[in-house]
Amino acid sequence: MGSERGGIQKSVFELSRTMSREHEVHVVCPAPIRPLDARTTAETEFHYAAVTELRRYPIPDELDVNAEGVLLLVRFVFATVAMAVAYAGARRRHRFDVTYMCSKYVALPILLMGRRHASGAFVYSERNLWPWLHAEPSGAWARLRYRVNVWLGKFVCTRSDGVHVNSDSLADALAGRGIDRSVIESIPNGVEVPSRTVPEPLTPNVRVGFVARLVEDKGVRILVDTIRLLNEQRPSMRFEILGDGPSRPMLVDQNLRNCTLWGERPRTEVLETLKSVHIVLFLSPIENIPSNALLEALALGKAIVATNVGDTPHFLSNGKDALLCAPDSAAVAEAVLALSDNHGLYDTVTAGARALAGAYTWDAVAKRHLAFYASVLTAVAG
Repeated sequence: MGSERGGIQKSVFELSRTMSREHEVHVVCPAPIRPLDARTTAETEFHYAAVTELRRYPIPDELDVNAEGVLLLVRFVFATVAMAVAYAGARRRHRFDVTYMCSKYVALPILLMGRRHASGAFVYSERNLWPWLHAEPSGAWARLRYRVNVWLGKFVCTRSDGVHVNSDSLADALAGRGIDRSVIESIPNGVEVPSRTVPEPLTPNVRVGFVARLVEDKGVRILVDTIRLLNEQRPSMRFEILGDGPSRPMLVDQNLRNCTLWGERPRTEVLETLKSVHIVLFLSPIENIPSNALLEALALGKAIVATNVGDTPHFLSNGKDALLCAPDSAAVAEAVLALSDNHGLYDTVTAGARALAGAYTWDAVAKRHLAFYASVLTAVAG
């Protein structure tokens, strides 16, 4: 949690910090593993549940019944209950106009047991692509897990006064599951834009970055094949892989050259490494848009190569602030080489990236959230 964290945690805390300048903001969360920085806690009131934060979602794709797995699942259930109890305690002491929930597991007991005693509006934020943009798996356990999460997500969405998502493709997927499209609002993540950004000058020794959790949904297989192609076509090109996950062996076992696997790093280290990178890849075969890493790369003025999937072509403009390509290693390699060999194209895309990031500052995104909350409150009052 806080500015050193990434993903959903970073988005929620940056949003809370920005809103707290003019509004009273309370955050109910697990006790952090590391202390929150002073900037995060300056104006926001925190209510810590009687559990420490979980680093990873504990329910695996395949059923693995062992002592560690059972204990982790029990801890997850306890954490969910502890969060709901902490919220109930905070609500008894404070009046909330809007409750903004980012976990359907925590939202479930709140909506089931506490809704009738509360005032104000409930807004659920669905920030996960899974299961909505994924096909139903074939394995029995994976299929059960998938269906339970779809049912739970629909239950929470239909009982909330408003639903926030990060992209139009996710909004359409929820609507396709029977959730009223009129209560869904698509607002992307925000980003801190440096006051002065100087793009890395293009040199013969191009450095290419990849920032994501190492899972198939982020395009790790495409990444491996792309590096293999570019190892042959451009032997001097270097690759910086920032992130960790179950697909890491796909990179380790391929004997890729000029490839550094940094693993999971604090956000400040990730940003520092990105500053020296020329081109950053976003290779999901499903959707690239609800990504803090993409926005941060744009804000740093990096040349972006992204797969042309989901909301990506609605957010990025090919040839203006990024190069878009098919989710195919040959197409990705071609785009990387086009940027490496064409200084004019590189300068155009990096300038466009910085300009695009300027439209998604946390101040701008917070205003859109507040306008959405106001419209939900109006609907509830009416």
